[in-house]
Amino acid sequence: MWPRTIALAAVWLATRAIALVSVDMTPWMLHDLEVYTGWIPGLRDTQFPVGDVTWQYPPGAALVFLTASAIPIDFRWAFTLVILALDAALMATLLIAMARQRGTSSRGPWLWALAGVVVGPIMLTRFDVAPTLFAVVAVVLVGRPKVSGAASAVGAMVKVWPALMLLSLPRKGLRSGLVSFVIVAVALALAFVVVFDDSLSFLANQRDRGLQVESTGALPYLLFSLVGGHVESGLTYGSIQVLMRGAETVGTVVTVLGFLLIAAIAWWRLRGRLEDVPAGDIALTVMLVSVATSRVYSPQFNTWLIGLAAAALLTASTRLTSVGLIVITVSLLTQIVYPWSATQLVNGGTFVIIVQSLRIVLLLIATVLAIVTIAPRTNERQA
Repeated sequence: MWPRTIALAAVWLATRAIALVSVDMTPWMLHDLEVYTGWIPGLRDTQFPVGDVTWQYPPGAALVFLTASAIPIDFRWAFTLVILALDAALMATLLIAMARQRGTSSRGPWLWALAGVVVGPIMLTRFDVAPTLFAVVAVVLVGRPKVSGAASAVGAMVKVWPALMLLSLPRKGLRSGLVSFVIVAVALALAFVVVFDDSLSFLANQRDRGLQVESTGALPYLLFSLVGGHVESGLTYGSIQVLMRGAETVGTVVTVLGFLLIAAIAWWRLRGRLEDVPAGDIALTVMLVSVATSRVYSPQFNTWLIGLAAAALLTASTRLTSVGLIVITVSLLTQIVYPWSATQLVNGGTFVIIVQSLRIVLLLIATVLAIVTIAPRTNERQA
C-alpha cells in the first residue's frame, strides 16, 4: 500500500499545484472569492445576507467562510488553505476505505488525485469540495448507516444535494440512517436559527432562479443561436440566464422530470430492488440525474460529479466505469467553456456552442446509461 499511497499523494500535490497556478492565469475566477469576502462582516455579526440574490446556500456554508476568515492571512489564501484541507480529507477518506474495506479498487483514489486537472482551478475558488467530502464519507460508510446519515445531514447543511446520498444506503439500514439524518439536520438547523439571523434566507433565492445558459434545458436555445437566432440572456441571481419566452416552462418541466426520476430510484430502493447495486453507483446516478435536470449547471458542479465518480470507482465491482469516463470527459470539456470562453457562449461563438452542446449531450448520455445500468431487471425477484 505505501508505494501506491505515496504515488497518489504526489499526484494529488502536483495537480493541486497546477490548479493553483491556473487560478493566477485566470484571475477573473477570483470574483467568487470577492463575493464571499463581502459576506464576512455580516456573518461575523451572526447575520446572513438578506436581499443578496447571490446568497443561495444553506447556513452551514457560512462555517467555511468564517473558518477561512479566522486565518490571519489574505482571505484568498486562507480560503484556499481551507479548501485544500477538505480536499486532502476527501483523499484520505478514499485511501483509508481502500485499505480497510474489501472489494475496493485504487481507481477511485486515482481519479480524485487527478481532480486538480480534471475539474480544474474552479475547485479551489469555490467551496464545493466541502459538501462533496461529506457526500463521499456518507457513501463510503453505508455499512454504518447512522454515521452515513449524519454525514449526509452535515453535507446537506452546506449544500442541499448531499441529502440524496441517503438513497445509497441499503434498505436494511435506511431507517436508522434516515433517523440519524433527521436528528443531525434538525439539531444543526436549530443551532443556526438560534445563533444567526435569517439563516433560511437562501430558500427564496433558490426558488426564484431561472434557466442558466449552461444547463441542459438551455441547449435548444444555444442551438437556435448556432443557426443565426438571437437568444436574449442576462445576469440574474448570480448567473447568466435565458430570458426568452418559454424558458421558465422549460426549466419547470426539466425540474419535474428530475424529481420523477429520483422518485423512481427511491422507489426501487424502498422495494429492495437495488440491494445488489454498489452504493457509489447509486450515489453517482442520483447526482447525474440531479445535475442533468437542474435549471443550473455551473462548472463547479463537476466537483460533485468527480467526487462521486471516485466513490463509485472505489468499488471494484462498480457497474459505472464507462459512466465515470464520460463524466471525466464532461469535466474536461467544461474547462474549454469556462473560464476561457464563457463570454463567447453568451455571444453565440460557434466553437464554444459546439463544445457546450457536446458537453450537455455527454452528460445526458452518462445519466441515461447510469439509470439503465442500475435499473432492476424485470426478471429479478424483489427482495
